[in-house]
Amino acid sequence: MTAHWDEERMEVLTRLWLAGATARMIAEKLGGSVTRNAVIGKAHRLGLTGKHGSKRLKRARALRPEGKRKPKNRAH
Repeated sequence: MTAHWDEERMEVLTRLWLAGATARMIAEKLGGSVTRNAVIGKAHRLGLTGKHGSKRLKRARALRPEGKRKPKNRAH
């Protein structure tokens, strides 16, 4: 079964992706037949990933309010 991508779902995907949500979180938010892999594929086709998307992603994440940043969970 394939996911149905209408304008509203693509807008939600883009907004959440740029906000730093994981593909799994986005898939759960969209519900229905949308899987984590479907989200990753669509994000790639929308240009949100890879070399070109990373600049846009870094800029969008840099502009979000301080309270919205997720702490990095690194083991030292």
